Amino acid sequence: MREQPWRRFVLAYSICANMLRAHYFDRSGVIISLPFNIHKSPGSVRLCDALAALTLPDNHYLGLDPTIHMCHAACNGTHVNLADGAIGWVEDNGGNVYSIMAVLWKSHGFFCRGTVCYRVRNKEGEEYALKDCWVEESKKMHEPTILRMLKGVPNVVELIDDWDVYYKGQPDCTARIREKYGQDQRDDTAFCNRFHQCLLLSPCGVPLSQFSSRTELIVAFRHFVIGE
Repeated sequence: MREQPWRRFVLAYSICANMLRAHYFDRSGVIISLPFNIHKSPGSVRLCDALAALTLPDNHYLGLDPTIHMCHAACNGTHVNLADGAIGWVEDNGGNVYSIMAVLWKSHGFFCRGTVCYRVRNKEGEEYALKDCWVEESKKMHEPTILRMLKGVPNVVELIDDWDVYYKGQPDCTARIREKYGQDQRDDTAFCNRFHQCLLLSPCGVPLSQFSSRTELIVAFRHFVIGE
């Protein structure tokens, strides 16, 4: 999830002393199954099921977000509707597809917001910054509300759109799998339910690390201080 932050979760297995466990990692923590012996019935059947679960299903069952796609060698040239130079695409709840032109920044944390910032382009050629993150349930509307209040303030990005990322017709959150298996931990203060959210912002700037000269870098810092 650090190298592929567009994952909803990561599924893994461990074997120790003939005992197999399944591990489910998401932005709120980890769920570990009860162990079973792979050499005793029905352990061998369960082992085959576990291997099939990693090799046979659709990608979204392995944790990949179906609303976003990062291109790889196998799909080179197959996305004819994307902008030239696009490295992927992302779709909002209205069916609008944005070409991903670059990954500007991504979080290195594991059990956290998992923030990723992309430079995206719509079909009209307009570019935006897209912030993809997993926010705490109690702070779900905090950032969109603040940005709407600051609309029109100089040197503050403008919120163009925001949406909850949906999965199977419902807003995606880390409590879903825990509810399904009777492990809802909403009342547990150690558990933090996180909702998957996207913010579309304008304008899309360039990372400071890409400055072309010392003068450009110093001028940028000057603008930070005096608000130009």
